Amino acid sequence: MARLTTRLAAGLATFAPAAALACGGLFCNTTQPVNQSAERILFARDGQTMNMHVRISYQGPPTEFGWLLPVPPNVETALSSEQLFAALDQQAGPIFNLVQQFGDTCAQPDFAAGGGGPTALPEDDNEGRGQGPGVQVLSREAIGPYDRVILDADNVTVLREWLDSEGFAIPADVDATLTPYIEMGSVFVAVKLLPGTDSGDIAPLRLRFTSDTPAIPLIPTRVAANPDMGVIVHVLDGDRAIPKNYAHIQINEAAIDWQSAGANYADVVSAAADEAAGGKAWATDYAGASSLVAGMFDPFPGEVIEGVKTAETLGDLQRWLPFTDADVQRVLAGYFEVPEGVAANQFFSCPDCFGNVDWSQAVDGQALAAELTAEVNAPREELKALFASHDYLTRLFTTMSPAEMDQDPIFATNPDLEGVDRQRTATWYIVCDDQGRELSSLSYVETPSGLRFQFDEDGNVPDAIVRQAGETIRGKDTPAARIIEKMFERGQPEIISDRTSSLRARYEGAEKDGGCDCDATDSGSPATLGLLLLGLAGLRRRR
Repeated sequence: MARLTTRLAAGLATFAPAAALACGGLFCNTTQPVNQSAERILFARDGQTMNMHVRISYQGPPTEFGWLLPVPPNVETALSSEQLFAALDQQAGPIFNLVQQFGDTCAQPDFAAGGGGPTALPEDDNEGRGQGPGVQVLSREAIGPYDRVILDADNVTVLREWLDSEGFAIPADVDATLTPYIEMGSVFVAVKLLPGTDSGDIAPLRLRFTSDTPAIPLIPTRVAANPDMGVIVHVLDGDRAIPKNYAHIQINEAAIDWQSAGANYADVVSAAADEAAGGKAWATDYAGASSLVAGMFDPFPGEVIEGVKTAETLGDLQRWLPFTDADVQRVLAGYFEVPEGVAANQFFSCPDCFGNVDWSQAVDGQALAAELTAEVNAPREELKALFASHDYLTRLFTTMSPAEMDQDPIFATNPDLEGVDRQRTATWYIVCDDQGRELSSLSYVETPSGLRFQFDEDGNVPDAIVRQAGETIRGKDTPAARIIEKMFERGQPEIISDRTSSLRARYEGAEKDGGCDCDATDSGSPATLGLLLLGLAGLRRRR
C-alpha cells in the first residue's frame, strides 16, 4: 500500500515571540539505525528571521506525495541541500565504540575487537490560475522537482476544494486542524511533485520567515503518526540548545548494545523518554563547534561548473563531480538510467557494483551545469554563510508515539552548559588466568558514565533494550534513563531523577551511595501548549 506524507505548518507572524515550526519524522524504517529512521530539521536564527531546513522523507507513488504548510505571509521558500543532512548525520550523529583492554596475562585473542562507526545509524505564475471562491493564489512556481503554490484561503472548505481540483494529495483528515491557522491569518504553502518527476527526486526544502524561537508542533501529527516516530533537531546558534518545555535525559549506557555499535540507541532513548515524562523528553547527541560540519557542502567552484558544461558522457562527469555527494546524486538521477530496483544514491556511490556501466551514456553538460548552479550551489552558498555566522551546533533526538503528541516542544539556548561529545566509548576490560584464558567472571565493560557490567554467557549485553511498535520487547525491567533533568536558559539543570547509584548497585551489587533515585514517571509533564504554538506537523497514513 502506498505511504502518503503530508506536512502542516502554522505561521505566528502576529504573535511575539513567533515560533519557527517544523515537522518531525514520519519515515519509519525499523530495519535502519536511528539516523535513517528519523526526520531531520535544522534551525538557524538570524535576528527576527528563522531559517528552517527540512529533509523530506517519503516512500510511495509520486502522485500521492503532498505537503501543506500554514506559514506567515512573508514566507520565502527554496531548495535546501541533501548533502547538508548527510554531513550532519556523518559528523554530528552519535558514535558508540567498544574497545578492548587486555590484562597482562591474556593471550592474543582470536576474536575481533568490538567497535563501530556512526550509528547512522535522499516558472513563476501569479495569475491566480485555478483560483476558486475565497482562495487567492499569491504565487505559484516550479522549485526544483516541486510545483509550489502559496494560497490565501477564507475557510477550510474552499481550501480543500482548490487542493482537490489541482491534484494536491493532501488527506482530508487534516482539515479539522486548519481553521485555527486561517483565523491567525496564515497563508498555505502547498507542494506536489511536477509531472515527469519521481519520488526519488524529492529534495530538502528551506523556509525563511519572521520568527525567533524554534519549535516543533506535534498535536496534528498524532492523527497518523507511527509508534516511536523519530525526530532529530539541529540548532545553529551561539550556545548549546536545550528543550525548553520538555525534559532532558541522559541514558543508561548499560542498556546500549555495544557489540553492535549502539544499533539500539533509538530504542533506549524511546524507553528513557517514556520514563521521564510520558514520552516527552530529548537526548543530546552532540553539542559543540559547528565547524565539524562546515566545509562538507561547499558550493562547486567555477572551474568545476565550466568543466561540467563540456561533458558529453557519464564518463566525462567523473572528472568533475564527486558521485558520492548526495546533491550530485539527486541531480544525476534525472539524467541517467539507474538500474531497476536500485536507489540513485546506491548506484552513483558505486556504479560498477551493479554490473557493466555504460560510461558513454550521453549527457547535456550545459543543462546539468545550469541545474547544479541553481539547485545545488545556490542553497550551499546560503548554508555556507549560515554556518560561518553560527559557531555552535546542537543535535537533539527523541521519538514519540501518537498518544504522546499532546505538547509542542520548543527550544532555547543556555550559555552555561558544557558541550556533549558525539563519541561514546566503552572499555571492555578482559582479565585472564595464568594460562592466558579469559576469566569471564572477572572481565567487565565500563561505560563512559562509569557504569560497569558484564556480558552474559553468550557474549551479549544482558540489559540491552529492544523495542517494537512503540513497546519494549526486551529489557522491560531495565531502567533506560540514568538521569532525568529539567533545563533552563541559564545555569545548570534541575535534577528530577538520578539513578546512577541504583544502576551501579544493579550491575555491581554495590551499596547505594546517596543521591536521588526517584521514579521520574510520576514527575508529570510540562504544561501543554495551546494552538498558538501549533505549526508544522507531519502525517502519514496508508491507503
